[in-house]
Amino acid sequence: MELHNPGRSAVDLRGLLLYVARPDGSQERAYLVEASVPMAPRGHVVLGDVRSDALPAHVNHSYSDILGSLGNSGGLVGLRCGDVVVDEVRYTGPLRSGVARIYDGRLVPDAVDNDDPSRWCDAPAPTLDGGMRASPGAANPACPGADGGVSADGGVPAGSCLSSRTGTLRSLSRPRPGDLVITEVMADPKAVADAQGEWVEVYALRDVDLNGVMLANEGSGRTLLGDSRCLELRAGTHGVLARSADATLNGELPPVLGTFAFGLSNSQEPHALRLSLDETVLDAVAWTSAATPGVSRQLDPARKDATRNDAPDSFCQTPKDFRFGLGDWGTPGAENRPCT
Repeated sequence: MELHNPGRSAVDLRGLLLYVARPDGSQERAYLVEASVPMAPRGHVVLGDVRSDALPAHVNHSYSDILGSLGNSGGLVGLRCGDVVVDEVRYTGPLRSGVARIYDGRLVPDAVDNDDPSRWCDAPAPTLDGGMRASPGAANPACPGADGGVSADGGVPAGSCLSSRTGTLRSLSRPRPGDLVITEVMADPKAVADAQGEWVEVYALRDVDLNGVMLANEGSGRTLLGDSRCLELRAGTHGVLARSADATLNGELPPVLGTFAFGLSNSQEPHALRLSLDETVLDAVAWTSAATPGVSRQLDPARKDATRNDAPDSFCQTPKDFRFGLGDWGTPGAENRPCT
């Protein structure tokens, strides 16, 4: 199994749980990575069933016989960190002996897009000794028939996205520092559970796409936003980033622009949220107060600027009677009210 690190910072697999199961998720078997397995930025790591001391040149780490044999007619492979699924893929068969299943090399590796089985194919050419068709530890080749534009399987090349307004492929509009402003945070929803109802509001000063933007907190929580569709945020508008995009679960938020997988702390301690692109900070905010259940923390609209929102008194609790959805206080996706 090959893993890819799409970020610009090194990561380590130590503490992650690698698991396999049948396509329906039954009969799961799991392996806890207890040793350090570093992954370089934009790099690959290959994990394999190796039951001797000597690893083949193309395998970086062995899970030995713990996962058993993988199903040749289909199955499920995934990575978890605690209860959080980092990535999960269902592969389909019949699989061919000596031929790897690969995610189309014309597409940017993406933990959402790789859920689509049509974006996978049999590796097209032998690359290993013995004539095996695979490319472990390196970028995948293109699937047969890929054309460099929108692939036959619906994929999108790097630097582009599919506009939901026009249905056409276009270049991404990358935000620069100061183009985005964090304007509101709901860290402790009361109407629904935190894992579904937490959200962050972002304001755009010019037309940008959030594809490839990293949202991170003060700890290890971070999410790379976007998939093949354009996360368009027009100048002068607010976008909502939430734990869940399902309005029946998230407290009836307005349409969610993107989702993040980490939690927001509620306690009386230093907190931070940061938006960055390729490790360049676009905007960051920090605070120390505990969250009030069911009440968002909002930026005074008079300070809607990536520098002016840094002042400790720039944020306040959302004033009374500005409720949304199931009754929590906040103005997600809309203009904030002046702090009093």
